[in-house]
Amino acid sequence: MREHLVGGDGVHEPYVAVYGKTQVGKTTLLLELMEVRESAQAGISAVLRGRREYGKSATATAMEYRRSPDNDWHLDVGAGPVVYADDNAMCDALGALRQAMSERKLLSDDPVVVSIPSDRFQRSADAGLNVRMLDLPGDNPTDEVERVHVARMAERYVPHADLILLVGRADDLSFLDPAALALPGIKDWQYVPNRFRIVTTYSFTPQSVQQYARQLDGAPDPARFRERLLGQVDTFGLPLAPEAREPHRFYPLEFGQSWQAMLDVDLDFAARLAPVVAQVRAELHADIRASANEASRFRNACDIHIVARRQQEAGVQQAQATMELLGRELAQAEAGHRVSVKGAQGAAKRAAAARARLAERAHVEAVIAQVAKIDVDEQAGLVDRLGTNTTYLYGRMSQFEDWLRKAFLAREPDDHALAFFGQSAPDMQGQVIALNRIVEDEFSSLRSRMNGYWRDEYYPSMSSSFADDTSELRAAIRACAEKAGKLAHKDWTRQFKVRLAQLETEANTADAERAALDQVAKSLLEQQQSLMNQLDRTRSELDARSARLKQDGALAQRFRIMLDQEYLAEMRSRRAALAASRSPLNSLSILLSIALLQEERLKIKPT
Repeated sequence: MREHLVGGDGVHEPYVAVYGKTQVGKTTLLLELMEVRESAQAGISAVLRGRREYGKSATATAMEYRRSPDNDWHLDVGAGPVVYADDNAMCDALGALRQAMSERKLLSDDPVVVSIPSDRFQRSADAGLNVRMLDLPGDNPTDEVERVHVARMAERYVPHADLILLVGRADDLSFLDPAALALPGIKDWQYVPNRFRIVTTYSFTPQSVQQYARQLDGAPDPARFRERLLGQVDTFGLPLAPEAREPHRFYPLEFGQSWQAMLDVDLDFAARLAPVVAQVRAELHADIRASANEASRFRNACDIHIVARRQQEAGVQQAQATMELLGRELAQAEAGHRVSVKGAQGAAKRAAAARARLAERAHVEAVIAQVAKIDVDEQAGLVDRLGTNTTYLYGRMSQFEDWLRKAFLAREPDDHALAFFGQSAPDMQGQVIALNRIVEDEFSSLRSRMNGYWRDEYYPSMSSSFADDTSELRAAIRACAEKAGKLAHKDWTRQFKVRLAQLETEANTADAERAALDQVAKSLLEQQQSLMNQLDRTRSELDARSARLKQDGALAQRFRIMLDQEYLAEMRSRRAALAASRSPLNSLSILLSIALLQEERLKIKPT
């Protein structure tokens, strides 16, 4: 409070800080507010850029602009003012300043003071506004050194400004979003909106505004355009506190050569809107003058506790929201960990089951080897009981074919081996055609010979044909059985290899899944620990903020009590003087002073 109210150089001049995005017209605005002649503004803007290309912030660091005591440029980077009589020399000096800033050679913690030649102003020093402007670089400087330096400047000097102008284009109101305001003392503008004014540039050149202005009934006035601007703020989705959206804090402005060119071309439009813009500019000038009196400066100092309290309240709310978010994330991590552990256990069981099946390989191979052995002794023995007629041999072949088909389809390992195959046993039914072909091939020679007989009856006493045919039939039966056994063995062996590959894949996949889920579970466990640590830190921060909020509240209350006590003490003193007064003139003077004291109290009373 003492530092804020201490006098010094320019203590009676308005001290205005300007902040906004790059290329929104800040430099032109501050030259306008300092009442630099319009014809000199372009030249001064070029000098202030320090030969930096357009499209980038012209401000190297926090720059304070003043009116020079003479017609020369003055530049003070912390070691005392240096005088430059030539624009080019000043431009070179500002370029060197930016280079020094980027090379970390600018060691001063004070703003760079630029004094603009006095002959570039509209009016004399005695008649002009003589405002000092603290120009802050465009938002988020690309150079880290600039960013840190400017943040330090803002933290030190913005709280002392009589008024702070937030500047942005009327067609891009994102500059009002606290999240986009990175500098200390700026992002909290809604906490103490009486210290801030919202200035929009390019407010009247858009076609939509021109159309709106032409459709207004009667003469347009600033109130209508302020109302429209607030409507656009609402449309943009930027919630404003009630005290922050009071219309008198908003200044839609337009200036510069493009604006003047439009007025020169469209005289009717100029007649309607030029007075409105001039009135808004005049109101901003008056606002700046009014903010530089002792009562306003004292009130700004008194408002410091409001910022502190609301920052703490916002911090408490943020900490509470963070704790709720961390709680939800912790619950999700715990649930995910349980699912991962359970999944890993299931994968481990599947891998163990697959490997247990693989361990039965030798047994299954031995059982499959038995599948190839089809016992046909009984079937071959039935041939010995056949009668001596080809009909009986044909019948025996058909009966054996039916028997072999059933025996073939019944070829399978024992139950233990079947469990190894699971659902992947071979489709024996699909091999019946191949089996039929085997039988047909083996019996074809015998059938062909028998079909050539001219009589069906055999005569063993006269010929050996019956013995030869039955012998061949027995041989064919055994050959069919052997080939059928090999066919069954081949199918079961092929499926055995397929099943081995499946089981190995299942085991490897389950192992990989288990390993992945184990890693996920481990990661989620670490996340839980991290979240619990964050929760503990946030809880500690919340406790600290709550304690600080309570402390700040007590200090603010003490400050209000102190002001009340001083006010009451002064009132008692003046009333005592009034009671002791014997002169009517002196009594009137004391009464007037009491009334004025009451008015001053209302001006600076903290909220």
